[in-house]
Amino acid sequence: MTRRKLIILAGALLCLIAAGTGYYLYNKPRTSAAESRTDKHISAQQLYEAFASNEQQANSNYVNKVVEVKGTVTDVQKTGTSISVLLAGQGNGGGGVNCSIVPGEEGQLPKVGESVLIKGLCTGMLMDVSIVDATIIN
Repeated sequence: MTRRKLIILAGALLCLIAAGTGYYLYNKPRTSAAESRTDKHISAQQLYEAFASNEQQANSNYVNKVVEVKGTVTDVQKTGTSISVLLAGQGNGGGGVNCSIVPGEEGQLPKVGESVLIKGLCTGMLMDVSIVDATIIN
């Protein structure tokens, strides 16, 4: 085999390995936080107020931590396979805690006005505090 053919074969093999790894990671199922140890227990209102009053401090306390959040459901949105449950963070209809439920982990979806406990990974605050990979406890 010539040196040029060997280089082309090695390059093609590397491309094939990269494509296979990318395909695997893209199709890897998401895991929920249900199996993870809970780092913090907090109400939705307290969590929202912590981010609204001092976002930097709240980021260090809650971001990338598994939290159990208890609150009142203000909205449930189902779009295709994704489900978002919004918990009230302020009494006057302001911001809240947006929980993205892992497909297959939603169980019985709560209704607006119900009190619910949700466990998930806190990722910070955009307009609402975001909880991802969440599962409904009750």
